[in-house]
Amino acid sequence: MKSYISSDIVKSMNYKTKNEVNLKQSLFGGIETVKSVYSNYVIELSNVDGNYRCKFEVLAQKRICSEIEQLPSGPWLNEFKMHGIRLTDLEVNRFNVDKEIKLLIGADVGGKLLTGKVKTLRSNLTAVHT
Repeated sequence: MKSYISSDIVKSMNYKTKNEVNLKQSLFGGIETVKSVYSNYVIELSNVDGNYRCKFEVLAQKRICSEIEQLPSGPWLNEFKMHGIRLTDLEVNRFNVDKEIKLLIGADVGGKLLTGKVKTLRSNLTAVHT
């Protein structure tokens, strides 16, 4: 699976196109898209502390996914806090971006971001450190 970035983020970050890719996509439910041309970019992603960086390629997409609701309030938030787990989508958003997915990290990159730290919580949630 490829990684994708929202076209509005590409524009706001002033990324330069590396090349273009012709691609037909297979989606959930067996749906296939027609072959389309996508602009390909190289971006650099870092963790919130800035001590880890990863460069990878992404394809621009006007809209990746509809809005996704934030994690609702509940006792699990205290459990996250107790274990020092930061949920960055609940923190103040300094870029003032909406709830749409702006970067979809695919299997082509996702494994590089995993640190191996996994914490199973009493609330039956599992936190995976990236």
